[in-house]
Amino acid sequence: MKIQNKKTCIAVLILVTIEQVIKIVINNNFLDKKFPILPGFLYFEPMFNRDYSWFNSMFQLGVSKWIHIVFGAIMIILVYLFYQYLNYQFGTIKIVNIMYAFIFSGAMCSLIDKIFWNGSLDYILVNGFFTFDLKDVYINIFSGLIILSVLLKNKVLNQIDDNIVKDFTKYILRKL
Repeated sequence: MKIQNKKTCIAVLILVTIEQVIKIVINNNFLDKKFPILPGFLYFEPMFNRDYSWFNSMFQLGVSKWIHIVFGAIMIILVYLFYQYLNYQFGTIKIVNIMYAFIFSGAMCSLIDKIFWNGSLDYILVNGFFTFDLKDVYINIFSGLIILSVLLKNKVLNQIDDNIVKDFTKYILRKL
């Protein structure tokens, strides 16, 4: 799989590495530590989420690790192919590369968590709500950039029309 932009590839590698190094350090040195970051609101409180996804955890669905791994791998392939499609259709666009780096890094970290950590080592607690990690921040940055791009009427997003699913499907079939 060739990534269109080497800077984007390097960004993905750096983001995934940062997230995994943080988890290794926490797991080896701080797993039993808890302390406030912003007292009353934000805390460092590491815990393993063995439910494999926020959705599975919130609704106690009991979906297995292997289904999560297969679903994650499929999503990574689709994200990669959609990135390739956007580059093919519209050329290399900086905001698309940035969004791709964050969503692909978040997806890769999620897959690594499921395969190698048997869940997610989450470590930032929002008091009374949930505990998250850096991969969740990556995915939320991607979401924020999408929203911002729509609000600012990004040229690329304005070119995407109702035929995107059909055009993307044709693109994938041509690649096969």
